[in-house]
Amino acid sequence: MRILLVNGVFGYASTGTIVRDIQNLCEQQGIECYVAYSETNLSVDKIHRGYRIGATWEKKLHALLCRINGRQAYFSHIATRSFIKYIESIKPDIVHLHTIHGNYLNMPMLLSYLAKRNIRTVITMHDCWYYTGGCFHYTSAKCFKWQHECGNCPKKKDDTPALFLDCSQRILFDRKRLLDAIPNLTITGVSNWICQESRKGIFHDKHVFTIHNGVDTEIFKPTKLEEIGNPKSLSTVRKAIEGSFVIMGLAGKWLDPINRAAIEYLLSQMGDNDRLLLFGCDDTKITLLNSLNLPKGASKKIVIFGYTTNRQLLAALYSLADVFINCTREESFSLINVEPQACGTPVITYSNTGAQETVNNECSYSVPTGDYQAIWDKINQVRQYGKAHYSDACIQWVRENYEMQENYKKYLNLYVRIRR
Repeated sequence: MRILLVNGVFGYASTGTIVRDIQNLCEQQGIECYVAYSETNLSVDKIHRGYRIGATWEKKLHALLCRINGRQAYFSHIATRSFIKYIESIKPDIVHLHTIHGNYLNMPMLLSYLAKRNIRTVITMHDCWYYTGGCFHYTSAKCFKWQHECGNCPKKKDDTPALFLDCSQRILFDRKRLLDAIPNLTITGVSNWICQESRKGIFHDKHVFTIHNGVDTEIFKPTKLEEIGNPKSLSTVRKAIEGSFVIMGLAGKWLDPINRAAIEYLLSQMGDNDRLLLFGCDDTKITLLNSLNLPKGASKKIVIFGYTTNRQLLAALYSLADVFINCTREESFSLINVEPQACGTPVITYSNTGAQETVNNECSYSVPTGDYQAIWDKINQVRQYGKAHYSDACIQWVRENYEMQENYKKYLNLYVRIRR
């Protein structure tokens, strides 16, 4: 059996890691698996059965043209023609599409080709793009036009910014027409939430089912610094938080302007022995951090760590924390909630969208979206009982529900089933 996986990135970030893990699992099971991508952090010659889509100049041109009317995935004609020739050359039994937005593919050309050749096609919804008129998420905008007909898009200048035209109505029409034309189409989503949402719109007459994302529990587990060579960057962090109660979070979420009140409130409540560990900090986020209206002495309670793609290092970072807080407003799933729990660290998350499925409200908790006072109450609950009270249950919860090998085998079983 020959599978072709298609995704915007490979080997890093959320979807790029997922696609790499699926390819590795396929190869372990004797399935011939190819990957096509636009960007990677790996050396191209080290990617097994890999194909890089598009030249840099064409992606930049695609991005420029997209800014005019928001028609993401409508350009890159040359790259898409070359990619179709590549598909013809390897003759896959199944093409599995993950994220195809990102200025590198022409959606109408690709989907029309898959329909014409009657190639078995799987799409996985990592966000809401496949069933909307262009936005990745819509709950924060409180927009539900996609359920019937897009137009006058409130996110026209956000997800796929359009300076002049609003083509969301036509885009949604094209999505339905092109996907309906594929005779052998299977639709999956990474959470029950996104599957249920998609059925309210253009997938109302489709069979859509869930395959949750997973984590590698051989990597994400309680990890001591000594086990990964005691890297200097983490040794500095450990020294800064030593003897403290450590609240950890992703800088990109906490420093989003919509969460400004939440981080200012949290820092105003934190005691002298508390530390807020923010990872994923770059110069832009540090500037945002410095712009906060903080009480006197609060800056001393903040410890920052940069972005890393090293999963062992990230596991050690999670293991240093007493509790992980995710103030996400919109997520299709949220592996960032699963990873800390696999390392024995309880998680508190906002309950909106797919993130609610990543906690069981026994060893980790969800609170109403935007209720940062409820977050503080749950932090104090974890403080009262201690991290050790939650750790074993968190690890067990992840291994029973989100173990990578078990979850991604469901894709392999799907490939076997639809190939018959």
